[in-house]
Amino acid sequence: MRVTIFSLIMLTAIACQNKGDNGDIMSKESMVRHLIDLHIAEAEVQNLRLKRDSTEKVFKIYEKYLLDKNDLTDSIFIRSYNYYLKHPEEMESIYEAVVDSISVRSSIDEAAR
Repeated sequence: MRVTIFSLIMLTAIACQNKGDNGDIMSKESMVRHLIDLHIAEAEVQNLRLKRDSTEKVFKIYEKYLLDKNDLTDSIFIRSYNYYLKHPEEMESIYEAVVDSISVRSSIDEAAR
């Protein structure tokens, strides 16, 4: 299921690519924060153990909430994601930070139990 939701995000980002419009993109730090939120949301929705169509609907609502929380629009996120896809070294450093942050949070959560 995790791969399915992440694949949907990736396909949306690629399908909505705006060629020739560089516009503003999210900073690496903003991208890291938003991706952390998205991945945690994905895990939380997945843990609800809903049917696939329900999972997708709940995740869409969560995704909208996170965009609002992070003061973003879907077009800025998509444009930024596409930018970083075209710059693999930057994307790699972003995902290293995402994975490290989620690992630290997970360790803290486990220690608190």
